[in-house]
Amino acid sequence: MASVPYTGEQNPAYRSPLFPYLPERQGKNPMPDQSVRPTRALPRLLCLLICTLCLDRQAGLQAAESAVVESVSATAEQVSIALSAPAPFRQASLAADPDHHRPYRCYVDIAPARLGERVLSSLDVRQDVVQRVRVAQFRPDTARVVLDLVDGGACQVRALTRPHRLVVRVEKAEPASSPIRLAAVAEVSLSDAPPFHTVGASGSQPGVTVSSGSPATPESTPAPPPTPEPEAPPSPEPDPGPAAAAQPQHGPLIPLAEAYRLAIQNEERIKIASHELGKARLLPWRALTHLTPRADIQGTYTRNKDEISFVSDSILPEGAASFFSTGSAIRPLERWTGIFRITQPILEPAFFASRQLGKASVRESAERYEFTIREVLFGVARAYYGVLRSQAQMQIARDTLGLSQDELRQAQVRFRVGEVTKTDVLRAEVAVEQGRRQLVTDHNRLRLAFTTLARAIGVSEPLGVTQPEPVAYSPVPYDRLLDQAYSQRQDFRAQEIGVEIATQRKNLVIARYAPRVNARWDFPRLDAETFAERDQFWTLFLNFEVPLFDGGARELDVLEENERLAQAQLRVDQLRKEIQVEVRDALLTVETLGSTLQTLEKEVSLAQENYTITSKQYGVGLSTSLDVNTALNALNQVRTQLTDQTYAYQIALLRLRQTTGVFATDYLPQR
Repeated sequence: MASVPYTGEQNPAYRSPLFPYLPERQGKNPMPDQSVRPTRALPRLLCLLICTLCLDRQAGLQAAESAVVESVSATAEQVSIALSAPAPFRQASLAADPDHHRPYRCYVDIAPARLGERVLSSLDVRQDVVQRVRVAQFRPDTARVVLDLVDGGACQVRALTRPHRLVVRVEKAEPASSPIRLAAVAEVSLSDAPPFHTVGASGSQPGVTVSSGSPATPESTPAPPPTPEPEAPPSPEPDPGPAAAAQPQHGPLIPLAEAYRLAIQNEERIKIASHELGKARLLPWRALTHLTPRADIQGTYTRNKDEISFVSDSILPEGAASFFSTGSAIRPLERWTGIFRITQPILEPAFFASRQLGKASVRESAERYEFTIREVLFGVARAYYGVLRSQAQMQIARDTLGLSQDELRQAQVRFRVGEVTKTDVLRAEVAVEQGRRQLVTDHNRLRLAFTTLARAIGVSEPLGVTQPEPVAYSPVPYDRLLDQAYSQRQDFRAQEIGVEIATQRKNLVIARYAPRVNARWDFPRLDAETFAERDQFWTLFLNFEVPLFDGGARELDVLEENERLAQAQLRVDQLRKEIQVEVRDALLTVETLGSTLQTLEKEVSLAQENYTITSKQYGVGLSTSLDVNTALNALNQVRTQLTDQTYAYQIALLRLRQTTGVFATDYLPQR
């Protein structure tokens, strides 16, 4: 039989399980010779299958003997510890130690168990009950999870299956403390609690309550507190590792409601809209100026060429000399004249149109101000959920990197014993590097998301966020949503008021055709009286003004206002059609995301099961590294999609409320 050249790299220690004794050929792939018969290979194949089953059984027993803490997640009052297999545990609590700045603590020791690569050493929760969760390998066979609590509270631990996990439920102590505590809890070593002991050990320690559980039952009841041994020497804090170091440092915890309040207080767009509303509120007062009196002073200096006066007394007839003895002039050479004038409009047609225009402008500006608030708060909500989504994506990237590192270690071990080729190791190394690159990318996205949120609410970084309450949703017909949008949306109401404003502007131009009536009172002061003008001789005038023709300017202004009125009506129709599309799009988005979330959750469960089976098969040689890598990529992809659509669904619900005009109504100013 002719040999076939082999160009790929082959591990020198590799031997085929069916033909382990064939000699190597220089530069060629080992091939079975003609002396080997299928009847001789069949028993070897059966032996291989039996050994595989034994190894699988032994691996399962080893997993049962030593569990792996795969992940630790925390909420406001509950901590979940995911395990690879059931394991015994012990629960204890420590009283607060104000002298050493240590809060009330509750911890769980799991033994035999070890920490997985992707487990974080610290989780900042900062909620009503749980402040922080810390994880460490207390002993080589003991994993410890410590809960820093705000106040003393009872911790109940339950062992659950499918998947295997421990759930630590913390009951809030009475009286309750402040709802949110922004100050960080003092650093406490993970070794300040007693080490893991079996129930029934001797010794005692004051201030410690202990309970233990067994994974034999799905739900375990805390046992009576045993007497622990004397406390072991403190152990150092575990190294958080590069994955935990990528976690951004959080500042004060800002709930979503507080973010709304800060945005209303600090956002520039809201302040600009507020100033626009302030300007609009001046327009009704401006209309009143059409009816208020006006007062002014006019001064005049006159210089004539010659003075014109009456003749002297010698030529006057008898009896007239005493009357003209003052030497009155008809036109003096120089004269200063001052007139104090008061004008009171009696009939001003422009007043009524200006008054209505001012009121309509105030209502329009108020609607646009509230719409600006809702737009800003919706942007804050998107930025807030964007931070939460980036945090979840970063956690997925960290988990994927941990799984890739586990596969790399397994491939290296199998390569050293000659079970796989160098290709499997290289493929695993590529997966690890891809996981690290994705972790860096998600970390930078998270930093940008925090920066965007800080800009939206007008605070400085760092800051922390918390998971808000899910948005409630009840299906409503499209027609009802559309009617609600027409009646509730401030931008649509403002556009309708714009038609009224255009109408009043047209009426303001038409008012220029109407007659006006004014009353005027003049009080002059003269430095040189004349024959016709006397000093301090006041005069009252009643003026009638009837406009006839001003060159066609009024007619052009009326035509221009007609065009503006037509434009305003068309804008209302345009916005009405846009609202129909927006409401339909928001409703369909909610329905689509809501229906696909359950499918994605099932896909994640199936992808997780597929990866677990494929990884175990690879450990016994029943699958290739390519299969493992494909399963891991599929798991990472569906987990990322589930995270994206979970937060996209919440944003879609808020957008539906925004398009129908009922979003953030509690934060709008009261009229």
